[in-house]
Amino acid sequence: MRIQFNRDTKLFLLATLLYGFSFSVWDLFFNLYILSLGFNNDMLGLIRSATPLSALVFGLPLGLLSDQIGRRISMLIGLSIGFIGMFMQIHLVNPVLIFVFGLVQGAGIMLFIVSRPPFIMAASKTENQAMIFSLSFGLLTLANMIGNLVAGQIPGLLETWLGYSQGSAESYRWVITAGIILASSALIPTFLIREHKEKRLNARIPIFPRKLLKKLANRPVVRQLALINLITGFGAAILIPYLNVFLRGKFNISDNLLGVIFSLASLMVFLGSVSTPWLVKITHSRIIPTVATQATSIFFLFTLGFSPFLWLAAVSLLLRNVLMQMSSPLIENFAMLVSEPEEQATIASVRSMGWQTGQAVGIFISGFVQTRLGFSPLFITTGLLYTLSTFLTWVYFRPKEKEMNDAR
Repeated sequence: MRIQFNRDTKLFLLATLLYGFSFSVWDLFFNLYILSLGFNNDMLGLIRSATPLSALVFGLPLGLLSDQIGRRISMLIGLSIGFIGMFMQIHLVNPVLIFVFGLVQGAGIMLFIVSRPPFIMAASKTENQAMIFSLSFGLLTLANMIGNLVAGQIPGLLETWLGYSQGSAESYRWVITAGIILASSALIPTFLIREHKEKRLNARIPIFPRKLLKKLANRPVVRQLALINLITGFGAAILIPYLNVFLRGKFNISDNLLGVIFSLASLMVFLGSVSTPWLVKITHSRIIPTVATQATSIFFLFTLGFSPFLWLAAVSLLLRNVLMQMSSPLIENFAMLVSEPEEQATIASVRSMGWQTGQAVGIFISGFVQTRLGFSPLFITTGLLYTLSTFLTWVYFRPKEKEMNDAR
């Protein structure tokens, strides 16, 4: 499958590689950093809930804002605010201030996220969109792999060179700071992207939000997209952000090995995501591969949670990640295909609000469950929720996809 990448698509993918490094370092060490400050899992859950809570509260206004001011400026503003929020969270020790800047981070990242899918739709041809969505997602995971692999080595080096104690807040703080500074270079290619005004004329027409909300609420597919993201987001929130804590607690593994495992997981997700356009081509569907990969991933989720062996848990984590996440660009592409161009960022925000609702509630609850009952109930609940969301994806969207294909 040969694709011609235009200048703006290349810049967009370069920015994806650069900022992806920051998020990988953040995801790998932020939980451990908060715990190293002396906070318990309850407080960790509360702090982690700030980002999705902010994205939930501001999601719809930010989607409307992106539809009005354009994708390029929205991505620039969103990334800048997100990086500021991340930086401040790891240079403050007051939990209230950490929570507040978690809200700042959530708002910035939300504006950035809801602007990405409409940008891809505007900057690429229809026949290339599945590949570009998949490649964008794949490059992000490739950056995660590099970040996890490199960052996993750094705490040990800092502890040796600078005399920090093992697992200290100081070593985690410097590692995360370096990742954020490097990721801020993503602002350069994002700044050089040109706005695709010729494809956004309708988006410039002001729409009173109440009318738009009523219009979207009356479309079943929009409600269905939000509901599935709500279920999946809750299932993910109560468990996935804490897998590093789970592995550390159950198997007592080092930061080095933790980084290697998560870097391999990212590599496999990259390989899986770039193969999804081939699955689309042979199935003539985005929903069939989505449901097949998600359903298979649930088996490995349970193996991960209840295996007594580190090697089996690690293999299960790798397979669960690749199977569950390789469907993400496909369902994202599908959501844009059923959206009008002037509504795409708003619908992306509605989907994200469903996700963030589940995240805000799930992350907060998870800390209490971990402290009192451990991880077993979380694995069971996540598996059941993923099963429900996969079933609803097939029931809701496969008929709609057939209808769209017949109309072509």
